Amino acid sequence: MRKFLQNVVTEIVYYLELMLSAILAVALLILSLLLLGDLVSAIPNGIHGDTFLKEFLNRTITLAVGVEFIKMLCKQSPRTVIEVLLVAIARQLIVEHASSTDYLIGMVSVAILFAVRKYLFIQFDDSDNIVMRASQKVKVANIIARVKIPGEKGETLRDFVVRKLNEEEKTIAIGACVYLKNVALRVDNMHGDLVTRVEIIKSMY
Repeated sequence: MRKFLQNVVTEIVYYLELMLSAILAVALLILSLLLLGDLVSAIPNGIHGDTFLKEFLNRTITLAVGVEFIKMLCKQSPRTVIEVLLVAIARQLIVEHASSTDYLIGMVSVAILFAVRKYLFIQFDDSDNIVMRASQKVKVANIIARVKIPGEKGETLRDFVVRKLNEEEKTIAIGACVYLKNVALRVDNMHGDLVTRVEIIKSMY
């Protein structure tokens, strides 16, 4: 029951974040149109000096940060956080007139973020998981966990996992995993030789 309530609250928060993302997207769209209008109106008079270019770049990159922030709200994962930080740091490096030390720190920060994203993340680092009864039908599990497990008609999670493990010639034991596209199924508990609980691990990236 507690897990079910947690899932319900998480679902509500998820849709609230989507609603906020939609509102922010509308605001960014309006600001982008205004930015385009400022550019069009400035062309007949000629664009002179660095002031206009600096202001234009500042507003453009700020909008880009907003776009990345929307992605972070829609797909909350370490990867999207890294992307927001990359764009924010790039904005500071491009727009602000910082010292050489600040530029060096900024470039080192960008290099570290790229290295973290490349070498420290794997697909299932960004994941959501739920443990379900192995007797649950695959069709129902797909609805509850919002995944697409390609089970046969009337097949249970137990049947699916056991069938896949046998096909891959893996031992049926606690911790054994079946990997699919963007989702993994792990044997969470067994009673003798019978699989009783299956953990569904969903990639969020």
